[in-house]
Amino acid sequence: MFSLFLGSLLIFGGLIAFVVRYSSQSPVTRASAATAALALVLGGFGIFMFASAVSVSSDETGVVIRTLGADLPPGHIVAVAGEKGPQAKVLGPGWHFGYWPWSYEVEKVGTILVPNGQIGVVTAQDGKVLPGGSVFAPAWKSADDMLDATKFLTDSAGYRGPQLTILTPGNYRINPRLFRVELRPVTLVAAGEVAVVKANAGEVYTGTDKITVNGVDIVPQNYRGIWRTPLSPGAYNLHPEAYQVIKVKTTQRVYTYQRMDRTAPAGGKSRDQSQHGADYSISVRSKDGFTFPVDVRLSLSVAAENAPYLVALLGDPDRVMKDEQEDEELEILEARLVLPTARAALRNVAETLGALEYVASRSRVETMTAKLVESEFRPYNLTFLGAFIGAIGLDSTEAGQKLLLTQTDKEVASNQRATYQQQQQAEVARQQFIRSREEADQQKQLVEAEFAVKTAGERAKAQIETAKGEGERIRITAEARKQSYDLLAAAIGKEGVTLLESLRLVQEGNIRITPDILVQGAGAENGLNDALAATILRQQSQPKPVAK
Repeated sequence: MFSLFLGSLLIFGGLIAFVVRYSSQSPVTRASAATAALALVLGGFGIFMFASAVSVSSDETGVVIRTLGADLPPGHIVAVAGEKGPQAKVLGPGWHFGYWPWSYEVEKVGTILVPNGQIGVVTAQDGKVLPGGSVFAPAWKSADDMLDATKFLTDSAGYRGPQLTILTPGNYRINPRLFRVELRPVTLVAAGEVAVVKANAGEVYTGTDKITVNGVDIVPQNYRGIWRTPLSPGAYNLHPEAYQVIKVKTTQRVYTYQRMDRTAPAGGKSRDQSQHGADYSISVRSKDGFTFPVDVRLSLSVAAENAPYLVALLGDPDRVMKDEQEDEELEILEARLVLPTARAALRNVAETLGALEYVASRSRVETMTAKLVESEFRPYNLTFLGAFIGAIGLDSTEAGQKLLLTQTDKEVASNQRATYQQQQQAEVARQQFIRSREEADQQKQLVEAEFAVKTAGERAKAQIETAKGEGERIRITAEARKQSYDLLAAAIGKEGVTLLESLRLVQEGNIRITPDILVQGAGAENGLNDALAATILRQQSQPKPVAK
């Protein structure tokens, strides 16, 4: 204001100097007055213009507020046609003139910095009213177009309320009377999970391939509904209110129910990363009325492409909620699907088997349980990896202990009976072996005897045949010799034949001539015959060796 007063005073003095110039008769006085008047006017005008100047630095924004002019239209708070109040146009860095203090106020504010890893969520405080059924204003082609307040408020382009267009990292000069900016973190999707996007803004999809699950539409990207293609690991600039992000783990999930204290997992691990505690595993009742706990482990996973269907059915499956029935915090997926399904499957299987049969048929129970669980998981598009039965706690109850003891005694008796039977069978087998061995020995002797009999018979037959042959040979030889003797006797006489035969026998048998036995007869002519006869008699009297 002092600058305005000083400028006005100088201009007024200059005007007086001009009046003095024209009223003076002296040329020198007139020239001096003219110079002084011009200097005063120019100086006053300069000071006056300086009073309307505004300087804005590079990191500031000048917000202009007009104090003179027409009133704003009802329902508007930012002027675009020179009305009183905050003006749409803001002042950038540099000097700006014409903003007279009596007509304008310039408010300097800092620029908006959106750092890395964050986004700016914009809300417009003026503009057209949002169309019916819309929560967010339509998206702009660029954030710069949206932040141009004059363009935003003219041509019916901008809507008041939350803007779908967000500010990415950078420095922005905005009109704070028109826009309010809130910093939010970017959407981060870690490895081992996907992000299912539920869009609350955008056009309604009318394609024939639209799928409706549990009353929720599963649609392509950029349409309203659950996007059928989830976001893979990475960073995304998404409006946090317009696009609700539900993260779903795609790693293997293991749910274990066993007898242990119900305590919080060590190290702050989530339930899917640790053993799921329970006072009992899962209590079942057998066909014969025995109740006992069963430890079981279920393994499953969610494929990335199936995550939108699971979200449509369960909402946020990994969100932890207080389960009133279990009196502990469980994931929604576990509380609403996994645990009830595991219980139902194990109990349905137990109803078809006796207690001892249930204990003895672990693999069969696993197979039957797995089939039932898999059929329940199929509508949720879950990838079921298997059910694994752990300890079966039939011995945890008094009735079960008695049943097991009875079964043990029965098995011991059965084993003893089987042992006795085996021993008896072994003794019978041993006796049969001895009998068979003795029979084999006797059979051998019998065969040998029969063979000896046959051999003796054959030998006797052979001897008979030999004897017959020998007799026949002797007969033929004797007949031949007799005939030869008869012919020889006819030629040389009987005595000559006897003498020749005796000499032949002596030669062949090495018979001694001197007799061991002397035979003498009467007459001299019989002396030689008597000697030979004695020798032959001696040899005939000696025993012959028996042929072997």
